[in-house]
Amino acid sequence: MDVATFKARYTEFNTVADEVVAVHLEECATLLSVDKYGAKYNQALALLVAHELKLIEIGVDDYEVEISRSISGGGRTIKNTATTDYQLYYSRSAYGSKFLALKKTIRFGGAVLCG
Repeated sequence: MDVATFKARYTEFNTVADEVVAVHLEECATLLSVDKYGAKYNQALALLVAHELKLIEIGVDDYEVEISRSISGGGRTIKNTATTDYQLYYSRSAYGSKFLALKKTIRFGGAVLCG
């Protein structure tokens, strides 16, 4: 996947420098296997890069979970069902959550891959 293709799909990152997107595409590509993801490889790669860029955008650098927040005098409760650091890391953005959901659809050797 190239930068132009990524930015066409995830237009919210069009203001991010191409070099930054390229570095994340390279780094995240090393975490995924074409053999493992097959036809879903590019989708998985794009979601992983979008997740990383979103975390940078919102300034997430820890694993604290927000459980409630006051919005304009109202209350909002957010339930995070992550049970591991791995799940918690990916639950920090919608892209990460979609990446985890995609991973659950990948089968290898007759078993659902968890890692």
